[in-house]
Amino acid sequence: MAGNEPQDSNQSVSAAIPGRASIPDTPSLSFVLHTADAYFDIPDPKSQPPPATTQASATAPNVNGESMKPSETTQPLNLKALKEYEKLGLTGNVISACANIPYAVGITKDGKFELTPRPGKSMLRDSLSYLSSSNLWKHTVVGWTGEVLPALSAEFGELLTRKDLLGPSSPTGEGRQLGSVAVHDVSGSGFNSAFIQHFKDNEPSIRDILITKDRRLELETLLEHAFKDKIVPVWLGERTDDRHDTLLLKDQTRWKRYAEEDLYQNLHSNIDREDERADTAQTFADYKRLNESVADGIIKAYKPGDIIWIHDYQLMLLPEIVRRRIPSAYIAYFHHTNLPPKEILTMLPRHTEVLKGVIGASVVGVASDGLRHYVEDYYRSSLKLTGDGNGVVKTGGRHISLINVPVGMDITVVQQAAYGEAKVEEYMHEISRRYSDKKLIVARIHPDRPEGTDFLLRAFEYLLEQYPEWKSRAILVLLSNPESIHHSSKSRTSRADTALHVVNINSRFGSLVHQPIVYLNLKIPAPEYYALLRLADVGVVASDYEGVSTMSMEFIVCQQEKFSPLFVSEKSIISDDTSSAAVDQSAQAANTATTIRNGLAMSDEVKQSKHKALLHYFSEHNVASFTNEFLTKACASFAKYCPYENAAELEQAVLLKAYQSSQTRLFMFDYDGTLTPIVSDPDAALPSAKLLQALQKLASNKQNKVWIISGRSRAFLSKTFGDIKGLGLSAEHGSFLRKPGDETWENLAASMDMGWKAETDKLFMSLCEKTDGAWIERKEVAIVWHYRNAIDHDACLARAVEAKALLEGEYLKAWDVEVMLGKANVEVRPRFLNKGVMAARLVQETFANGTSGFVLCAGDDTTDEDMFRALLSSKLKMDNVFTCLIARDGKPSLGYYRVKEPADLVEAVAILSEQ
Repeated sequence: MAGNEPQDSNQSVSAAIPGRASIPDTPSLSFVLHTADAYFDIPDPKSQPPPATTQASATAPNVNGESMKPSETTQPLNLKALKEYEKLGLTGNVISACANIPYAVGITKDGKFELTPRPGKSMLRDSLSYLSSSNLWKHTVVGWTGEVLPALSAEFGELLTRKDLLGPSSPTGEGRQLGSVAVHDVSGSGFNSAFIQHFKDNEPSIRDILITKDRRLELETLLEHAFKDKIVPVWLGERTDDRHDTLLLKDQTRWKRYAEEDLYQNLHSNIDREDERADTAQTFADYKRLNESVADGIIKAYKPGDIIWIHDYQLMLLPEIVRRRIPSAYIAYFHHTNLPPKEILTMLPRHTEVLKGVIGASVVGVASDGLRHYVEDYYRSSLKLTGDGNGVVKTGGRHISLINVPVGMDITVVQQAAYGEAKVEEYMHEISRRYSDKKLIVARIHPDRPEGTDFLLRAFEYLLEQYPEWKSRAILVLLSNPESIHHSSKSRTSRADTALHVVNINSRFGSLVHQPIVYLNLKIPAPEYYALLRLADVGVVASDYEGVSTMSMEFIVCQQEKFSPLFVSEKSIISDDTSSAAVDQSAQAANTATTIRNGLAMSDEVKQSKHKALLHYFSEHNVASFTNEFLTKACASFAKYCPYENAAELEQAVLLKAYQSSQTRLFMFDYDGTLTPIVSDPDAALPSAKLLQALQKLASNKQNKVWIISGRSRAFLSKTFGDIKGLGLSAEHGSFLRKPGDETWENLAASMDMGWKAETDKLFMSLCEKTDGAWIERKEVAIVWHYRNAIDHDACLARAVEAKALLEGEYLKAWDVEVMLGKANVEVRPRFLNKGVMAARLVQETFANGTSGFVLCAGDDTTDEDMFRALLSSKLKMDNVFTCLIARDGKPSLGYYRVKEPADLVEAVAILSEQ
């Protein structure tokens, strides 16, 4: 498909998703993606974007006159090479849990959706992008949709067609097509300003929106399949119609109020707010629901062996929520924000619950060693957790590793934006002309952290007072953040105070032809921003308790010609590793004024030396090193502790009590490896007399619904269990079922196209020719390649992995089938027929009146995880729901309980049958 060929925006979803012919057409769906400024990069799903550390097309000279090539201090994690991680059973998939998905969702007046890249933290966005472009990991993003706003094109439709605002990737003004999604690369300032104002204007009074289940599925389908990432959106609203499952999106900002108005402010030491609310209980309940809803999205996407990486303060409850629901999950949390002194942290409403939520993770990461020691001290002293003093604390029998990893961004994107755009050169020419005889001090300030701004203004005022030679030569450019989502009274007061302070200084030291301070409380175009950074004579990040400032990195990348000095607050995270640039703001403003004066007068030799050190640091600690180092350290911790700590043994006393207290009970059992041991000859895997007797007694009780849901054929199940009255049977992973008391089987796959079987059989035959002892099991609706009797299991596993990749790509891309790696086998079956579908059906039929009851669901293999997932996603109360994995080791699973052998499960079932 040519990049600029126009297509009908009302194409069906299936047209954008190769190989998904079974998805019904939804012609009402229309999507438009807009690129708001140079920060955003929309990957084409048909292409493979380069790794984040690839050399940019535009290069800038560094201190040695060479082009800058960022390197990685930490090598990418190669799962195949790390034998010590084999026991983890990693899938290679990372689930990134974020507060929002990467795209803002708009909806037009006629009900069509529109996607716009979401403004946000560039380092987090860069890390997500790096995982997506890496060949080492698969990647899934789970997050809230965010507020669904009136669509941008509905408000600015004329603006979107103006060719003068279209970016360089679309010189003709046509835009490029992404399946059925039109991608408009818009980098002009007019669009950007309108984009920001659109969000600001709509936020206080977002209109009520009704979203049906079908419409939600349209968006979810596209996000899952149209991009390189699998994106799982989470919806938050009130259900108004149980029959059609319609959501009312009303007062949508409520879901982020606690995070932004309480938690964020506290983390940045903003405690003297005048608008303390009496509704903290409600806002915290909304915050908790946000976290629980994201957990639902994770359950939907999760497969045992996935790594769940949770990001930042909006989701601090999420690790514990996921831990309760998936005890064996590999959960890591990274805190991108700073932390206040402990006496301030304890003033946060519900701070104990929030901080306990974080340690549901097995790994907790922060950006600096100082923060790591802070977190360890907090958990040991305030929550009374035991620890070793070296970054490991223990709670509830689990170890939590506290690690620090320097955060980095994709500096090649900055380099491309700063040195590769003609607009930057135009802005530089204009700024240089206007301030030809001036020295520019470019400073980033933040309205929510006013102490640093006030300190900087006092220091600059002192500079003008005490060093008259700079009165008419120094220009302080203040860059603020007008689209800040934090709207406390302190933030509003801070803006007013800053403006007043600027007016006073300009009145004292300015003239008709010279204003010493330029206060930009607006979002300037990206080319102008980079022009300022390239021309600056001093860079300052003034905010106290700053996270990791992107401007610090951007400034150093942009200073490869002038080598101007950078100053940051010593209270910022980044000051730990860039101490040569840190300024002690606890000192007198006079000292900082002197520091800035010295920076303005610094010799070229000293400037080059400092710049070289900082450039080297940011080049080494980039987005690739951050992502790889964090995952490497996380995997090392998982391997050391998780397999031994996350398995909950099934206690017969607890099981019996739940059984006796319930009036309605549902049993769902896998067969091979669950009710009988795995043996080399499947025909020899026969049920014991004890098992048959227990099943007979359970099935004869009218309060019980007992089912065997197996991958076995219906002929085998009929022969083995057909005489047990009241026992339900499901064959071939839910493809066939025989209800209790019936003699006939229902074929749920009767209408499906089975043309894929011939291609699969051909590939499996070639594998058998290469593998002694391997064989093919040809079921009615599935095909399995077995190698349990082969001699070289390592070689067979490698062939199985390769076969899976081939089947999912070249061979079966036109069919909607699933390829699964099981216990010494590869199985191919229709995607929408599995044990989970059968389990969900049985739950609905058994508990049709909405009441909860007792459920025991047991399995040992990958296919059984679908049943566990269905139960976790159901509306049943989990108190009497027992999902049980049969495994001798602590392998990852959605099953909450464990037994080591099939005999242990049969014993528990036998005890229940006697009641």
